[in-house]
Amino acid sequence: MSNEDISEEFPKEFDTESICPSCGKKLTFIFHRTKISYEEAIEIESYFCKSCLYKSNEIRSLEREEPKKLVFGIRNSGDIRTILYRSPEARIEIPELNVDIEPGEISTGEITTVEGVLQGILEKIDLFDEEDADVEVLRNLKERIQGIINGNGENFTLVIDDPRGKSRINSSRVIILRHAAE
Repeated sequence: MSNEDISEEFPKEFDTESICPSCGKKLTFIFHRTKISYEEAIEIESYFCKSCLYKSNEIRSLEREEPKKLVFGIRNSGDIRTILYRSPEARIEIPELNVDIEPGEISTGEITTVEGVLQGILEKIDLFDEEDADVEVLRNLKERIQGIINGNGENFTLVIDDPRGKSRINSSRVIILRHAAE
């Protein structure tokens, strides 16, 4: 193993001229390149204040696969326990519920279950108020999602559209559609 390979096994630390937004002292920059499940090679960049412990992180994937769309038909209550990985740039859609989840600017991706996705939608519904959306529509959506979680048997389709091609759904029934790179 070369010295270059070894140096990437441990985080590298550098003093900077950047100022901490919390206390005004100089920040330390920490850089680390490593491999993790699903994403493979990543870079982690952190700014850290040794005085007040302020920290800011950014994680970037270094590898891409062919863009793809994963389509998973939820047909029974056991299907909502299916584990999935949504990469940071992936969009989730549930057409039957008229739900689209767009990745945010600082999205880091997640490992969760179909039920976890549904619970996340429920949490977001509670953030809306009467000015944002039709209260009756939100109430009906919330009731439908709670019914699905409680095992009412409503079938639906979970679609993950991933331009980086890293997302996964842990089921043999997933249909994978490849599309041209953008």
